[in-house]
Amino acid sequence: MKFEKTKFGSIVISGKKYKHDVYLHTEGSITKRDKSHSERMNGHKELSKWELEKMLKNEPEIFFVGMGQSGVLPISNETEKWLHSTLEEKNIKMIRKKTPNILNEVNEVLEQGKKVSGIFHTTC
Repeated sequence: MKFEKTKFGSIVISGKKYKHDVYLHTEGSITKRDKSHSERMNGHKELSKWELEKMLKNEPEIFFVGMGQSGVLPISNETEKWLHSTLEEKNIKMIRKKTPNILNEVNEVLEQGKKVSGIFHTTC
């Protein structure tokens, strides 16, 4: 699997273009991000505790969050506190950056064979 490129509204992974936000699951599958549990915050759908729980349940070694082309994916203070507590408790490393700036790191970690998951926002 290779994360190739991203631009506003899309991401290309192993030659396939996804025109929406995606999840990378620990077993290597890619699925569409489910925003139905996300509240609207500052005009955007926030990163929800529901989806974070879903992506962390299989306890990846590394959890990636692509924050969007400009890095503005919002997260509530309450969810942020829960996330940091959960990551510490489960000893999971999080890498969180603008989506275009995170792709090379995702590829490096995948090449190392580490157990990873991630959420990749493709707009804003």
